[in-house]
Amino acid sequence: MDIQFCGNAMPGNPAAGTCDEYSLSAISSLEELIDAYRKIASNHPGFRPLLSLDDLPQARYTCGHVRNNLGLDDASEQDIAQLPAECFEQGEYLGYPTTKAEFAIIWRNFSALVAGSSFEDACAHGLTLDQPALQEWMDYQDNPVSLLDQPLSALLVPVEHACQALAAFPNGYFSCDLGPAQNYAVAQHFAQAHGYELMGVGASYLGFLRAAPADLCVANAVAKDFCALYNTPEEDRQAVVSTVVEAVRGRTHLWLRYVE
Repeated sequence: MDIQFCGNAMPGNPAAGTCDEYSLSAISSLEELIDAYRKIASNHPGFRPLLSLDDLPQARYTCGHVRNNLGLDDASEQDIAQLPAECFEQGEYLGYPTTKAEFAIIWRNFSALVAGSSFEDACAHGLTLDQPALQEWMDYQDNPVSLLDQPLSALLVPVEHACQALAAFPNGYFSCDLGPAQNYAVAQHFAQAHGYELMGVGASYLGFLRAAPADLCVANAVAKDFCALYNTPEEDRQAVVSTVVEAVRGRTHLWLRYVE
């Protein structure tokens, strides 16, 4: 595995230059991914790493639309007056965040967006998993590295909690998918209820990491929320619960699909 610090100015930075990033490549196992994640986190107190997961080009594309459509880049005159010279060209504000100094603007707007969002709201969105999508999820649980679009980006996001790192790379653009506020609510819920820390986001999946492998009690609780999130029909619930418990128990990772 190779880890390279890239700063914030590399083309294709998922946070559009508002956060520094690392590039992670040649990841051959989940253990390597977890080691890299934890190493980066320990080397940068005051920051939370956020990894890119599946289909980074698509995730970057939809993130740009999300930021624009939801006003996450919107700056007030007072914001602009406090920005450094690098944010201006011939005295004119560039009009969109490209520097680490501007992350505070995005963070404020994101915080307002997600305020009051709940896991119940995310469940009520109506997301479903048909049999092929459930099989895909099972395959990724069994072979987690197969989900990753390498090289990965590992953003350094200056927030306190892992779920808040989604402000740097918000996703969920299409109306049938969970949006940024709902993804935040899902991440917050799985942290508080089940001990899963958000570690990454891709074009279709959120990724979580637990300090200790899930035991049977945790796996059953996760399976119950899995069924709620994907609106599993009552007649299928027992079979889905058994599938999820088997895929989660004894493991520290969890992928959750947020697209229809």
